Amino acid sequence: MRIRLIEPEPPDLNIYSMILLPRLGLPIIGATLKAAGHDVVIYNSNIAPIEWNDVYAADLVGISTTTSTVTEGYRFAQEIRAKGIPVIIGGSHVTFMADEALEYADFVARGEGGEELMLELIAALESGGSFDHIKGLSFTRDGKAVHNESRGQCTVLDELPFPDLSLIHGYANMKTTPMMTSWGCPFKCNFCSVTAMFGRKYRFRSADSIIAELKELQPRKIFFYDDNIAADKKRLKELLQRMIDEDLVVPWSAQMRTDVVRDPELLDLMHRSGCFRAYLGLESVNQATLDAFDKHQSVDDIVQAIRILHENSIESHGMFVLGADTDTIQSVRDTVKFAMKNHIDTIQLAALTPLPGTPLYYELDAAGRIFDKRWYLFDAQHVVFEPKNMTAYELQREAVRGYMKFYSLRQWAKYFFTFRFTKLLFQSWGWWIVRTWRKNKANQAFMKYLQKLPRPHGQQVTAGSKR
Repeated sequence: MRIRLIEPEPPDLNIYSMILLPRLGLPIIGATLKAAGHDVVIYNSNIAPIEWNDVYAADLVGISTTTSTVTEGYRFAQEIRAKGIPVIIGGSHVTFMADEALEYADFVARGEGGEELMLELIAALESGGSFDHIKGLSFTRDGKAVHNESRGQCTVLDELPFPDLSLIHGYANMKTTPMMTSWGCPFKCNFCSVTAMFGRKYRFRSADSIIAELKELQPRKIFFYDDNIAADKKRLKELLQRMIDEDLVVPWSAQMRTDVVRDPELLDLMHRSGCFRAYLGLESVNQATLDAFDKHQSVDDIVQAIRILHENSIESHGMFVLGADTDTIQSVRDTVKFAMKNHIDTIQLAALTPLPGTPLYYELDAAGRIFDKRWYLFDAQHVVFEPKNMTAYELQREAVRGYMKFYSLRQWAKYFFTFRFTKLLFQSWGWWIVRTWRKNKANQAFMKYLQKLPRPHGQQVTAGSKR
């Protein structure tokens, strides 16, 4: 069959907008379908424009979405179905909102195992057979939604094919190669969709499998998609030592926790194998918020981690979540002050976002605190719920101000006149992205919309709320 797979681009600019990184679900599915003899092309509209004439000539189209991209995905699905082409849609959002997704698509792929699901769906479409046996599939029959038994999790990651990035239209535009070495996370942050989608048990690929993929890809730069690449430090040490021994040293970055700095041997291997940036899920500099998130880390841990990473020539990217019930206007402002005082290289100030499938979503939804369910706003750049100790507008305003303070012309000049050109590049990106976001008419209208919302009943005016 002629199959086209699409990943819609995010609805707005964010701190990662300058790095062209596709998610790996579609390249894994594409590799499986290609091996089965199908004609496959993947479109990621953040990497290269979609060639719609090619899509409209397909026998089947698959669309992969997150909550913030699902609105665009639904629009694509409607337009494609109007051409008489069957559409299947998958991803974290539709896994938990399958009934909604069936209003726009013929089929919904829930959870993991999309590569096997697609093979079974294609076989059923070609033979005219039943869909009832396809685990993880949702569809409609006689106007009613049918949700087949869940497929379950992939327990042996080495059995998955290597993602075929060459199937992506515009693949040559990518400067950084995404790789995945593990799935899952044992922590239970109530706002995180990772555990909702992939569970709380870590699953790892073997070092042999990862080394084989590295040799096949020969990447110039790598971003590891793992939620915590150092979850098993012994396993990571083995991988990094083999990268060094087999002459596969290449600049790489990954997400990890602050506890990585407690192991000097691991830090040395990270440095020698090419690690240049650690993406740290710091979440907050308010200890009450860290405890509420069940992070098992202190503010002192954060300070120490940034210092020790810098001593090992590894940059830090601090990822913060703003708007917990323990947060205030002052704690949001303190976050940026902390980042600058401790010389965090780059930051991400994400508004707490109640994504469907997470405990946070069900908690806030039951309390009537989610006031906007336009899914394209659920991108961590827009506030869509009522915070406890400030208004939605105040949280949105402080996040934007925080970005502007961190990615300011003053900071840019500091890096320019001290010849720190790598930091200057990221500072320039941050400055441009923040100011472009602010000038966007839709975002300006959204800010005015938030400003007009009434203060929740019983919420007190706090210091700084009128400034």
